[in-house]
Amino acid sequence: MSKLTQRKSLDYIKKDYVRTRTMPGSWYLSSYKFRFNITHHQPMLEKLKEKKLIANQCSGCNRVFFPPRLVCGQCLVKPDRWVDIRDTARVATYAIAYLKNPDTGQVEEKPMILVQHDGADTCSIAELAPGINVKDTYIGMPIKAHWKENATGGLMDIEYYDPIPDDAKDIE
Repeated sequence: MSKLTQRKSLDYIKKDYVRTRTMPGSWYLSSYKFRFNITHHQPMLEKLKEKKLIANQCSGCNRVFFPPRLVCGQCLVKPDRWVDIRDTARVATYAIAYLKNPDTGQVEEKPMILVQHDGADTCSIAELAPGINVKDTYIGMPIKAHWKENATGGLMDIEYYDPIPDDAKDIE
C-alpha cells in the first residue's frame, strides 16, 4: 500500500450519531391524500367542451404548452397567454405496451403515441385509432384528433387519433 492510500484511510473516522428525535408515522403511499390543482386548466377544459384546443404560452420565451403547465421549465415564468392550436398533430414517438388481460391471461398489444399538436411545443400521450397496424406508424406521421360525440370538457374527449394523408414526398 502506498503512503498516499495509507494516509487517506487514516483520515476517515466513522462518527457515531446519537438519535435525537423520533416521530411515529406511516410510510405507506396509500395513507397519503394528494390534491391535484387543475384551476389553471379551466380555460382549456371549457374549450374542450366545444371540441376546440387551446394551449398556454410563456411570455418569457414564447413556448406553447399543451396540456397547460403552471411554470415554464425553460425560463421559470408562469405562462399567462392562451392561444388556439389545431387538432391536427404529428407523432413525436411511439411505443407498444404489452398488457396482460387478467380475465383471459392473453397478452394484448396496445400502441401508445406521443403527440405534438400543430402550434404546440410540447407533447402529450395518446392512442391511435383502433385497427391501425403499429408497423405502419412512423415518427412524423400526420394525425388528427377523433372527438367523442358528447364532449364533457376533459382530455378524454379526444378518443384517439386518426392518420391523415401525408403530403411529404419520398426522396428518390
